Amino acid sequence: MKASLTLPASLSYNPSRKIASSSNPSQIVGVFSHHRDVKVALEELTEAGYPISLVKLIARNCQRHSWLPEISTYDSFDDDAFASNRAAQNFFQKLFRRGKYLLLVAASGQELNSVSSIVGRRRKHSEVWHCQ
Repeated sequence: MKASLTLPASLSYNPSRKIASSSNPSQIVGVFSHHRDVKVALEELTEAGYPISLVKLIARNCQRHSWLPEISTYDSFDDDAFASNRAAQNFFQKLFRRGKYLLLVAASGQELNSVSSIVGRRRKHSEVWHCQ
């Protein structure tokens, strides 16, 4: 039986893919179960003109799959990925340990909604979280 995850107050699950605009830099975290779904999200971000230099992928065995050459990939969980937000670190580290693919996208202002929409377009295959 899987242990349940406790949702930190600093995170918000975003099933509607809509976020109130903010000038504060934020991070959208897409959580995927399969590498194909991550690839689709990355391709759609690229097609929309979003700078892939602002995207990080954290997944076990990243080298097993071919990714866009300009994306930063990590095959171990980096606590610095969530700045000083310890609750978010713990939450996403648990998902990483369960084999999930974490796609971290830095965004602010109007970008928040478009990035959230793109990352979460495949509703049955992704979850979208918003971290500040």
